[in-house]
Amino acid sequence: MPNNEEKGFASAHINWFPGHMHKTLREIEEKLKAVDAVIYVLDARAPISSFNPKIDSLAQKKPIIYCLNKADLADENKTKFFKQKLEGENKNVVVLSANTNSAKTAILKAIKTALAAKTEAYSKKGINRVLRVMVVGVPNTGKSTLINMLAEKKKAETGNKPGVTKAVSWVKVADNLEILDTPGTLWPKFETNEQAVKLAMIGSIKDDAIDIASLGLEAIKMLTLVAPQELINRYLLKETKANIAEIEPLEIMEEIAKNKGFLLKKGEIDYERTTKAVLSDYRSAKIGRITLD
Repeated sequence: MPNNEEKGFASAHINWFPGHMHKTLREIEEKLKAVDAVIYVLDARAPISSFNPKIDSLAQKKPIIYCLNKADLADENKTKFFKQKLEGENKNVVVLSANTNSAKTAILKAIKTALAAKTEAYSKKGINRVLRVMVVGVPNTGKSTLINMLAEKKKAETGNKPGVTKAVSWVKVADNLEILDTPGTLWPKFETNEQAVKLAMIGSIKDDAIDIASLGLEAIKMLTLVAPQELINRYLLKETKANIAEIEPLEIMEEIAKNKGFLLKKGEIDYERTTKAVLSDYRSAKIGRITLD
């Protein structure tokens, strides 16, 4: 049974920075010398939490296109707010869902705008140079899906889990455009426990690197704060929007389990199954289009 009093989720329950991430960051830093621009893919459900400060500092000398991906799973009003906030900081921002037809047009337009001056300079010299763009971001934000959409065929391996892309690789998407796919990278230390929970909820940290039952409690606690009515509606909870945040997450988890029939022999609660159901429902927007940041 999960312990409702456990503290320090980020440090005690997640092993999030394996050795290959150090290697990937070194490769990204090296390959940046050969690219013209960077597409920085953020998860629209947690755009602040999925912002890797290390990558941003490495890429700051290149034109950056900030892509708020998975917008179809996020709160539309919050996505508009974050887009305006980034644009207010003079950042080039695109909102999309990488698995839709309109995404390709939006990304190619953003690349053209970001590299207009460089393209014009080459044109004046009579040079028809291939443009190279690197795609970066934390794990499971949809980088490879975005690349496959641009290439209109499966060039990069995809999956609804972190760690699918294993190595840096170039993908040709047009005669004059190549995209560099990179593995998702986190950073050695999260600023807060809350940030770790959000990244785990959107799937940027592998579930098998986490104490899953503890994540379940943290996820329920988070949802009582950011989407109380949606949580109540999805699981037919007896609590109200006004008081649900005051209820212990363990009590809510057990109520969800009973309502959904997630029970073991003798009526004992199946905490693992309940946790996986809540996470799956959140990630697929069955609870609602919920932005955690």
